[in-house]
Amino acid sequence: MRNLQILNISFTSSIVVVIVGALFKIMHYPYSQPLMIIGLLSLLVFWYVSLSEIKSSTKIDASEKFMWFIGLIFCGSIAGLVYLLSGRKRIINNNQ
Repeated sequence: MRNLQILNISFTSSIVVVIVGALFKIMHYPYSQPLMIIGLLSLLVFWYVSLSEIKSSTKIDASEKFMWFIGLIFCGSIAGLVYLLSGRKRIINNNQ
């Protein structure tokens, strides 16, 4: 349950903070750069937790693990949303 909370908070905060930071950047407001960095750090936390769950999973084979790794790294937000909404239920073990 703890990983799910970390995933939800880090993913949501990364999306919101990056969007607000981009808006600040467009409007030339101050503190846009720190907001973008905080959003990136939050996305890195999401990546770390989700990739560690995928790596330790015994329910999926190596090719599907590879596809999740590539999807999360290159299409971070889209693959992250798919992972949270549908993929995580199939991937995590029952003992977590």
